[in-house]
Amino acid sequence: MSSPRSQSPLVSPIEPNGHRWTDWIFSFFWLRLAFFLSVVYERIPGLFSNGRHPLEYMDDHAFFSFDASNTLTVQRYHQLPAWNPYWCGGTVGIAGPEDNFFGADIILRLLFDVGIARHMLAILGLVLAAEGTYRLARSMGSSGLASTGAALIYMLNSTVYPLWLGNGFLNFVLGFGLLPWVLWCFIQGIERPGYRYLGGFFFAWIFVHAGTYPAPYTLLTIGFLTVSLAVLMRNEGKAAWTKPFVSAIVLGAVFLVLAQAKFLPLVMFLKQFSRTWLPIEQLPAGTILGIFSQAHVPLLILAGLAPLTRDRWAVVCTLGAGLFFVVSMGDFDPLSPYHLLKQLPLFKQLRTPERHVILVLLFLSCGAARFVTVLEDAVAQFVAWLLGSDSVRALPSPIRATSVLAGTLAVALVLGPRYTQMLKDASAQFSNVVFTFEPPRHMGGEFRQHRGNRRDGHIFPAINAGSLACITGIPVTQSRLLRGDLAQEEYPLDPALATVRRVRWTPNEIELAVDARRATRVLINQNHHKYWRSSVGVVVSHQGLLAIDVPAGSHRVRLRFVDRPMQVGVALSLLGLAWLAVVAAAYARRRWRAIRAAFVTPSGGPSPAQSAAPESATALPTVAVPSADEPPSDDVVPEEPLIEPVEPTADEPAEQRSEPPSDGGSPESTAVEPTPAPSADAPSGEPSTPATPPREDNDE
Repeated sequence: MSSPRSQSPLVSPIEPNGHRWTDWIFSFFWLRLAFFLSVVYERIPGLFSNGRHPLEYMDDHAFFSFDASNTLTVQRYHQLPAWNPYWCGGTVGIAGPEDNFFGADIILRLLFDVGIARHMLAILGLVLAAEGTYRLARSMGSSGLASTGAALIYMLNSTVYPLWLGNGFLNFVLGFGLLPWVLWCFIQGIERPGYRYLGGFFFAWIFVHAGTYPAPYTLLTIGFLTVSLAVLMRNEGKAAWTKPFVSAIVLGAVFLVLAQAKFLPLVMFLKQFSRTWLPIEQLPAGTILGIFSQAHVPLLILAGLAPLTRDRWAVVCTLGAGLFFVVSMGDFDPLSPYHLLKQLPLFKQLRTPERHVILVLLFLSCGAARFVTVLEDAVAQFVAWLLGSDSVRALPSPIRATSVLAGTLAVALVLGPRYTQMLKDASAQFSNVVFTFEPPRHMGGEFRQHRGNRRDGHIFPAINAGSLACITGIPVTQSRLLRGDLAQEEYPLDPALATVRRVRWTPNEIELAVDARRATRVLINQNHHKYWRSSVGVVVSHQGLLAIDVPAGSHRVRLRFVDRPMQVGVALSLLGLAWLAVVAAAYARRRWRAIRAAFVTPSGGPSPAQSAAPESATALPTVAVPSADEPPSDDVVPEEPLIEPVEPTADEPAEQRSEPPSDGGSPESTAVEPTPAPSADAPSGEPSTPATPPREDNDE
């Protein structure tokens, strides 16, 4: 019966080809980081100027307002921004889909001005996109040169990122910048379980940072890779096809635990304000291809030719690019992928199918990197053939280094102008990303509602005013009784029955002094929400306006916004972070022990090589040796021999067993030679010359 054809593992170490020494140049993290930063600085200079200024587009002003209100609530009032009074007459804060308070970059917004923090966030998202794509391509076995090219294409793709940056969609820039990191951790987690936890952390970061589109797209990509890799790994060993599923499940479980601070309140919000996108969106293939610039043509060609190399990763990348290209075409048929996705609860609220082009670009970049790697190795192999060698590895070190360098330089010279043209096109597109709008000026005073301006939403938290005019992705209910010209924001429904005076105000708490001659209703000039609670009376909705029914008498009324799902979610996320910290500490401890064991040998103990040596299948007879501290006594004569007999095994006849000597053993004996077995070459009845057994010296 013939054995199955051997197949190299699909998931290889980061350095899959030891002969390609040029990968060492690209292996320095800080060098890559400096290079990617320099590219961003050169191609998008607007990110490094006018730090406090927002963009011209009004969507950026809305997102600026969300960041400003969150920062103000924490810094001035020392509260979590559960309620946002500065937008739309009052709406939820953290629970809103477009709120990114729990993003890991919150430290930037707390340490710096909001405008500066948003500039830094855009730079961070682009650099993360480049570094993550580099790592993803390397995990697919691509060379350092090819992986760097893929990183530049994805980071400065001159199609979608300029649009998102120009509109202020920094949640897209950061979210899709973290997407390659999640995929890299997922692939590495197939063989190295620790990466699954890290991937869950990155996935949760995408979600809590207003990942309205990046999070579902990440879920789609992981699902595609899980099925694809399971099919390709089915011949690598027993149950090898299950490893991608295990990696995906663990990564998803970690994500769910860490993302609860945003997940639970968001689910409750969507149950109250669900969005159903009714228009049917479909785009012809020519329109999708038009999104790519002329400089992307070499990328499309390289990615299209990659499967011809019969490389499995190239096939995966080509299939992924093709699948998401079809998804980008939208709802063109009842059986189209996009139409089927719209039937799912999470995806039915999404729109703009052409945004899936970002996934097409990611897979095209990695597929082109695989083809470039094959070309790079082919040139090196050709040089080796000219020198009369069948393999690059068989060449002497100087010649091998020269052949590898020849392959890298050949590919760089041929494809370098194409990549340069892509960067030039990106510079032209990113030239529209300029921050020239007037920054907000901070003013004090009591909180008041303002009629607002949807194009100047960024100024209202700074002046401690709420905007009644708003734009939001999911329409929220606004009361028709909201006004921007009231003498005071809290007032009785019937002024003849009560007086109301504000004592204390914060975004989540309002304290009022109410003197009511009879039971009456007090109105607050904000939208009603079911999570408002009052220490006196009952919170009610008065035509959508927040109101309290108070009894007669003088009262100190404390009105609080209590988002219980958010509180439970925050507690679960904190427990998840603590659990992840314990896992990380245990992993670091094991790594430290492994490193220490590799370089440090305890005094008097066995060396690492001796510790790792397997035990012999056939053991020598055991000999009793007296202790050095207890010398043998002359008065004591052992009644039994000191040599312990060895039990015969199933494969060894009992007559071949070594017999103890008839005259007893000496206490000073340290070794006994076993009776040799007859040799097949020796005549019957004549024992063969025994082989010299290994000598073991004992200093004791």
